Amino acid sequence: MSNLLVKSLIAAACAAQVTGCIYETDPGVEAAAITATWQFENIANQQVTACPTGFSTVAMHSFAVDAAGRPVSDDVIDLFDCFDGIGVSGPLYPDVYQTFLEVTNDSGTNVYAQTLSAIVDVVVTDKQFDATILNDGGYFSLGWDLVGAVSNKPLSCADVGGLDGIETVSTSMATGSMAITDQFDCEDHFGVTGGLLAGTYTVSVDAFNADGGAIGVAPALTSKAILDRNRVTALETITIPINGK
Repeated sequence: MSNLLVKSLIAAACAAQVTGCIYETDPGVEAAAITATWQFENIANQQVTACPTGFSTVAMHSFAVDAAGRPVSDDVIDLFDCFDGIGVSGPLYPDVYQTFLEVTNDSGTNVYAQTLSAIVDVVVTDKQFDATILNDGGYFSLGWDLVGAVSNKPLSCADVGGLDGIETVSTSMATGSMAITDQFDCEDHFGVTGGLLAGTYTVSVDAFNADGGAIGVAPALTSKAILDRNRVTALETITIPINGK
């Protein structure tokens, strides 16, 4: 594909967006694309459902980010028919993008749900972004810090010998028996749980070793609500006291 054609395609795509976008003119640069797929699911019975009534549009948002995850371009918006279940972006400059989907009515004035976002790297090859939208559930997000249980001094993940990761245990307060565990890399210092059925939960957060044993447990968080329509409930930053430190 010629550079002139690439520039023309990207310029046309930018002109069609609600907001502007950034493109380059370096010779030999070919346009990239992100293919999005989506489906709706009831987490209670794992049943896949049709697009919600009155919400027939899926908007894919993509903006370039730097190595620290900071936006470095305007939001590029591509619109698709929800019932298609798949859509391909307009031509993009090859870059690293943060991408998410919104399900809206035709005018875009009413949002049914938004997906979790993901980093999509199309510097070398085109990529696919797959999303499941939970009708009856959502997610917890959280950050964490480590401190010595004895010294109360801040600790890095590397300071804790045998540390294998951070985990959350989310237990339904309605049943007391539906406990869902999610595990994260300590060095990320941030994570989003898997999907949880809408309801109220007690959330326990701990640091664990390679054997799965807890080497530090934070005070439990109670009465934390999970909302429906794929929404994310942000928990406060959790301080985890490490045993023996």
